Amino acid sequence: MTNAEARIVHLEQELRRDELAIAALQAAVAALQQAVRTGQTSPYGGGGGGGTYECNPGVVLNPGSNTGVTVSQRTNAGVTAMPGTYTVYNDMTHATVVTLVVILSSNGDGTFTVVTQSCP
Repeated sequence: MTNAEARIVHLEQELRRDELAIAALQAAVAALQQAVRTGQTSPYGGGGGGGTYECNPGVVLNPGSNTGVTVSQRTNAGVTAMPGTYTVYNDMTHATVVTLVVILSSNGDGTFTVVTQSCP
């Protein structure tokens, strides 16, 4: 093998190592992007930014569990409706008042529980 051929083989090996490194970096970036997306949309963990949760006035939650409820997250950036709908448990002895904001607590499993309501 000539010196030029050996150099070409060496360069091809270096290029292959670089290709593998780039592929590994792309996979790591994709995993981080997914983790960020999950953290931004998750109501229970994953770095969702904390805050409190609420249902808009007009949602009447009877004692027991209520499904299909739209939940919003309140942070220092404002109130943002979370994607999808959720199950909300109301352990109070009466239904919530239709004109008051319902304040919720995350149960850590994707469901919420009524904590209180806003003042009239």
